[in-house]
Amino acid sequence: MTDFLSKINQLDDQLNIEQVHHQVKEINDIISIVSQKQVFKKAPQKLGFLPDIAEEICASLSQTDIKHFRTINQLIDNLRQFLSINFGVWSLPNLQTARAIKDCLNIKSGLEIMAGNAYWSKALSDVGVKMIVTDNLDWSKTSNTGSKSFMPVAHFDAAQAVEIFDNVDLIICSWAPNFGNSDTKVVSTWQKLNTTSHLLFIGEKNGATNSEAFWQKGLVHHSKELKQINQTFPSFDFINEHIFEIAHEI
Repeated sequence: MTDFLSKINQLDDQLNIEQVHHQVKEINDIISIVSQKQVFKKAPQKLGFLPDIAEEICASLSQTDIKHFRTINQLIDNLRQFLSINFGVWSLPNLQTARAIKDCLNIKSGLEIMAGNAYWSKALSDVGVKMIVTDNLDWSKTSNTGSKSFMPVAHFDAAQAVEIFDNVDLIICSWAPNFGNSDTKVVSTWQKLNTTSHLLFIGEKNGATNSEAFWQKGLVHHSKELKQINQTFPSFDFINEHIFEIAHEI
């Protein structure tokens, strides 16, 4: 962890570019907040430089500094991977979004499945939602972040947890794997229960999260409430991360 931070801070000092400095400060703040197991008040600012902006910055740099800039831009783009490796965190919840989920969907109780280190449960709990946190914990056996959970995590398979804890207002899943069928199995199980709860998945459509079958089935329900919630949750990097609600119809 110190290598990533020291490298990015060192390059920032060498380049002394205001736009870069602003983003490096944001990254230092992000890592500090996550390492303290706190939750962001609002979503982090957008990180990374689009090609046209990068080209504009490089136009006034020496060849050496251009190399430094490209290196630091790559490091900035790798922040999410860094967080996953060091903290077991792929998604960065914030209190504004957690509160929007609670208020817009009238949520009092929730279940997180495939919770990993339970960061989203921590955020929802902080705004007053009574959370049950579950994961099959398979990943934690081989990851050095398996003991770094933000809340206690109970050992349950995702679909099993949906069946057992069926009296909650919300079921939430962040960054379901983009392989296997665990996500579609959850949806099928939930729909058969004919519950009034809301089922939310957080991830990237046809990209980094969820199975191909999940996206092909047309499961997503669009609503003004979800649009309002997503307005509080802009992605902080090149991953087009959103919150998706699943339709009740089988």
